[in-house]
Amino acid sequence: MTSAREGAPAEPVPDAHGEFPPAVVSLEGPFQHELVHTRGIRLHTATAGDPADPLIVLVHGSFGGWFDYREVIEPLAQAGFHVAAVDVRGYGMSDKPPTGYGYDLRNAAGDLSGLIRALGHGSAIMVGNDTGGAAAWVLAANNPERVRALVAVSAAHPTDLRRCIASRPWLFHRMLIRMLLNQLPSGLSSRLHRFQKTAYRRQLQVNTTAEYQRSPLFEKELELRQLAARISNTGPAIVHNNRLLTGVVPLSWIRQQVKVPTLLLYQEQGAWRHLATRARQRVAAGTRVEQVAVPGTRNLPHLENPAGFVRAITDFLAEVQPQR
Repeated sequence: MTSAREGAPAEPVPDAHGEFPPAVVSLEGPFQHELVHTRGIRLHTATAGDPADPLIVLVHGSFGGWFDYREVIEPLAQAGFHVAAVDVRGYGMSDKPPTGYGYDLRNAAGDLSGLIRALGHGSAIMVGNDTGGAAAWVLAANNPERVRALVAVSAAHPTDLRRCIASRPWLFHRMLIRMLLNQLPSGLSSRLHRFQKTAYRRQLQVNTTAEYQRSPLFEKELELRQLAARISNTGPAIVHNNRLLTGVVPLSWIRQQVKVPTLLLYQEQGAWRHLATRARQRVAAGTRVEQVAVPGTRNLPHLENPAGFVRAITDFLAEVQPQR
């Protein structure tokens, strides 16, 4: 079995339309690939660990895939967890229903809830980055029985992000551009995502440190992300997934608080300083909430410092759930 860093498929070949098969992200490593049936679709997961251990679900953002977490799956399993890194609806090796169906926050959270049950668990520790974090926030607030703890990796509840943007738009200029681009008609917007490789490079650059960008890991991750974006029928899903960042939730959900232990993996900088304040207010009084900055990272600590990322999560969980 090859290591996760060495497991990229060799020389993937696009079809006549310039698109790739899902197998381009079927990397080898210390994990197993599974298709999990839930809510009428199949979600791909890379899993490791004993199914009898507490479940950790790792959820990627709009520009990534399950493979973003490939370096932390085994260490988390060795720490005593059943780990599942998921390709969300429309991505990677998961099913890709027509984009008129199920690409909203209610269904994104519902998919995660169904995945937890399909993996044989009643609840899970949810770890989400970017839009994966938005869905995890919504799940934790609306279905606390499914969530043992929440780890938000540079991610906010969509209502809180909207309010922060409205109050301090000058701190969110990149986010505003991203939002505007993804409000274009999905056909046009998906073509922009598919063919403009520079957009993926720029997005990875602004979310990682200069040291990471100088390493060969940066180019490998960028290549994987660009390949994944060109998997057949993924383009429209990327557009709709991006909209989850500030997606509208039902009125009854807007003020719902998170009542499970919450770890904020945020950097103390600019916009995240204000989002952290909102996030703390979202967590109910008396519920454990901590903020940690993983050393040597910016917004993607699971890529930039996998060991530090794992340590931050396991240290937090050892404190809030000592009787695992």
